[in-house]
Amino acid sequence: MQTVNFVERFIIYIEDHIRENIDYDEVLLDMSVEPKSFITIFSSLVGFSPYEYQMRRKMTEIAYELEAGHRRLIDISKQYGFHDIEQFKKTYREAFGISPYETEKYFHTLDLTERISFEVVPVERPKYRSTEKYIEGFRIIGAVRRFSVDHYSTLMKYDFLSYLEDNHVLEELLKYNDGHIKGIVLLERYIGGKMELMIGVSSYSPAPFEETYTESGDYVIFESEGNPEVVSEDIYRYIFRRWRFKEERELNCAYSMELIKSRSLFFSENSKVQVWQRLSD
Repeated sequence: MQTVNFVERFIIYIEDHIRENIDYDEVLLDMSVEPKSFITIFSSLVGFSPYEYQMRRKMTEIAYELEAGHRRLIDISKQYGFHDIEQFKKTYREAFGISPYETEKYFHTLDLTERISFEVVPVERPKYRSTEKYIEGFRIIGAVRRFSVDHYSTLMKYDFLSYLEDNHVLEELLKYNDGHIKGIVLLERYIGGKMELMIGVSSYSPAPFEETYTESGDYVIFESEGNPEVVSEDIYRYIFRRWRFKEERELNCAYSMELIKSRSLFFSENSKVQVWQRLSD
C-alpha cells in the first residue's frame, strides 16, 4: 500500500503545481523513483498519465475561471502558463471541443476532471484468465519511437500501432515472426531519459528492423479478447487496483509488455490480447 500512498502524495504535488510546467523526469529522478515504473502504476490507478492528469485538471480550473467571468481570457491563460493566446485557444478546443468564449453557454456539458481519487479493492474472483510461467529472454525486431517522459501518454502507443498497421509495417513484421512467441509485441521502457516504445515480433531471422532482447524471468500473463486499446488498459487497472493487493506479489514495472495475437485488423474486437507482467526476483 506504500505505492498507493506515494501516488496520492504525487497527486497533491501536481495539484500544488497545477499552473507550472512540471519536469516529471527530473522530479521523479530527484525522488529516486524509476520513471517507467511510476508512470505505469500512476496511469493504472488514476486512469491518466501524470502529464494527462495535470493538463485535464488545468483545463478544468480554467473552465471554472472562464465560467465565473471575473477576469480577461488573456490574463487567465498567462496565469496557467500559456504565453501564446492562439495556442491556448487551440489547446482548450482540443480539451473540450469548444472555443473558450463558448464556455458559459456550454459549461454544464463539459467533460471536466475534478481532483482524482481512486478505489483499491482486492479482487475476490479473477476477472481475467492468468497463468504464471518462467519465460526465457527472446529477441524482438521491430519499429521504435522515443518520447519525452513529461508528455508521454499511453495513447501514443496505440497511435503508433495504428500508424504501423495503416502503413502495412505490421504485415511485413509478421513475415519474420519465426520466434517462439507468436503475435505483435508492444514493449515499453525507460532508456536514456526517454520513454521508448518498440512494436515488433519475436524473431530469429536477420531483418531490416531494430532489435532488442527481453529479460528472462517469472511472468504472470493476463489474457482477454477485444480492442487492444481498451482491453490492455483495463487489464492494467485490474492488476494495480485489485490483483496485486489480493496476491501480494512484488511486480517489476521497469517495462511493460503486451502481445496482440492477431494476423490482421489489430484493433478488432476479436483480437486476443495478453499483458505480460514480470514478477520481481
